[in-house]
Amino acid sequence: MQRVFQRDYRAGAALLATLAQNGHAPSQFRLGFLYRLGLGVPRNLRLSGYWFEKAAQQGHVGGQYWLAESYRRGDGVPRAPELAFQWFNRLAEQGYAPAQYQVALAYTEGLGVSKNDVAAVGWLQRAVAGGHGDAARRLAQAYRDGELGLPRDPRQAQQWEDKAQPARF
Repeated sequence: MQRVFQRDYRAGAALLATLAQNGHAPSQFRLGFLYRLGLGVPRNLRLSGYWFEKAAQQGHVGGQYWLAESYRRGDGVPRAPELAFQWFNRLAEQGYAPAQYQVALAYTEGLGVSKNDVAAVGWLQRAVAGGHGDAARRLAQAYRDGELGLPRDPRQAQQWEDKAQPARF
């Protein structure tokens, strides 16, 4: 594994492949990412999705997130908003803020799930509580523009915008 961190991607990919084939979920996820980016192996989104799914089935958070992202985009797997939502939702329920944000966007746009502004706002708030700045910016926009069933409220918009800014020390 050390070789991957020294940017010898070919050697790292070979080691990861051995570990991944033996069922090591973190290696499956990392190998999936190497295939996604084409580092040390030819770029292959189909194999990327394959390894993400192997890792996801074992509960690996990165594997679950990137499998969902692959389904959302149709990268190496058929585009399947419903499956993307299911995988994102599984992670969101466990408190993973990036997945909570994706669940909120799905509810906002009605992708893979019925459009539901109340659920979207709730998931955005949960993602903000988990430190997701884009979720705070999306809530600020909703208050600025009167979206997602929220009233136009510049003061609330600014409060959410302030939460999107990193803390300054």
